[in-house]
Order: sequence, then structure tokens, then C-alpha cells
Amino acid sequence: MAQPIARRLLVVGGSGFLGSHICKLAANKGWETVSLSRRGEPELFKQYGKPDWAEKVQWAQGDSLDPASYKDLIKDVTNVVHTVGILMENDYKNIAQAQTLCEAASGVPRIILGMNDQGNPLDPKSNDRPRPTYEMMNRDTATTIADEVAKLDSIRSFTYISASDVFPLIDPRYITTKREAERYLFRHDEFKTVVLRPGFMYNVQRPSAVPIAGALQFINAVTSPFKKGIASLPLGKFITTPPLQTEQVARAVIAGIETEEAGIFDVEGIEQLSRVTI
Repeated sequence: MAQPIARRLLVVGGSGFLGSHICKLAANKGWETVSLSRRGEPELFKQYGKPDWAEKVQWAQGDSLDPASYKDLIKDVTNVVHTVGILMENDYKNIAQAQTLCEAASGVPRIILGMNDQGNPLDPKSNDRPRPTYEMMNRDTATTIADEVAKLDSIRSFTYISASDVFPLIDPRYITTKREAERYLFRHDEFKTVVLRPGFMYNVQRPSAVPIAGALQFINAVTSPFKKGIASLPLGKFITTPPLQTEQVARAVIAGIETEEAGIFDVEGIEQLSRVTI
């Protein structure tokens, strides 16, 4: 009987919603799993307790833009998954983590009008924490990690969570920085590159996202016969692109690591990859 391939997986942004799902699946497969994020363990553990699978994961704190903060963590890493990124530069955390639609909606005007929350100007630490930008979070975190792991003899693959170009009212730099990161990764021949481009993602731990996902699923079903025509209209790509559960995307990530396939997977490709049984 063939022995399973030994893997050491680094999940960059592993404490986030998608990252933690990837860590869970990897840990349950017996992979040595390391999460790298600024916060360490997911905030959800404080609310709901630490599940058994999480005990198998090394929850490390570090800055993906500072290789010195994770130089020991990447030793013998075989596979990397990069889930870090921001959809909006203004108040993106408050909206993404909103518990109700009302809370999420309250932040939308500030995003559209470009109103920034500059924080407390009297906070002595505020000047030491530059505000996250698309370039910093969507592109530079990926390219910095890639350059570091490319030096490893053990590295086999790098999976990058990109995005479909379907989001309305979002700064075009959101997509352009994602595409810049993709091109950079494909220039590395030290590892296999897998790029996933999901659209709207949701799970039950983000209550504000579930009704939106439900509405998109309904619209998808109704407009399916006219999808091509509607997609060319304003907001058309957004309402005709199926939402994906974070667990579904996480399954696609694991399958992408285990299969020989490389390249770019759009929403349909992610759906197919998530159904692959290894």
C-alpha cells in the first residue's frame, strides 16, 4: 500500500473565514498545518471555543510582508495557500464581519463616498500601523511569501485566492492588484501555481452574507436561460455569478494541492474542483 505524501502546509491568513476552513480540512487529512496571520488564532475561538481539529494546527503570529517574522515557520514547507486580501480599503473589516444586514449597510456609504475612518489620532501606535491598501494586501503579501518559499527545496505548490471581476462599486485596483499577483506567481517555476477566482463567498458564521447569497442563488436560477445577455449589462456579471460557500472553496484548494492540475480556476472550475475525490 502506497504511503501518503508527507505535507507541511502553510496557510497565509489561516485565521480568517476561508483560511480556517482550509486549515480544518488539511489538519483532518493529517497534514502538518501552519497558519500565519497577525492575530494568531481565529477570533471565533474566543466566542465558540477551540474545536478539536484546531489543536492539530500551529497558529502562528507574523507579518507576511516581513520574512524575518516567519523564517522559521517556512522550514520544510511543501505547499502554500495565500488567502490574504481586502475587498475594500475603507471599513472593509466592519462590513465583512457585520452580524446583521443593517450593520453592513451602515458602512456602505462611507465606502462609496471614500470616507475613511482615520482612527484615534492620539493613539501613539497609529503612526506605526500603515492603513492596508490593495497593493499591500492583495499583491505584496503574496509576492513576498512567494519569493521566500521559492528558495526552499521542499516547495511543491502555491495556491492563490484571487477573485472574479464581478464586484460592483469596487475600486478597479482591487482586481488589478489581484491580477498583478497572479502574473508574478506564474513567473515562478520553482512551484506549481494554482489560482482560484471565486465571486461572492459566504458561510453561516457571517450572518450578513447569507441573505445576499440566497438572493444571488435565486436570481441565478431565474436568469439562467438568459445568462449571457444579462452578464453584459451593468451589474450583470455580479448577479449571474453563483456565490460559493467558503467550505466549497476550501475543498477546491485541497483538491488543487493533491492533483497535478495547475492554472486558473474560475467559479465553475472551483465548483468542479471542489467535487474531486482524492
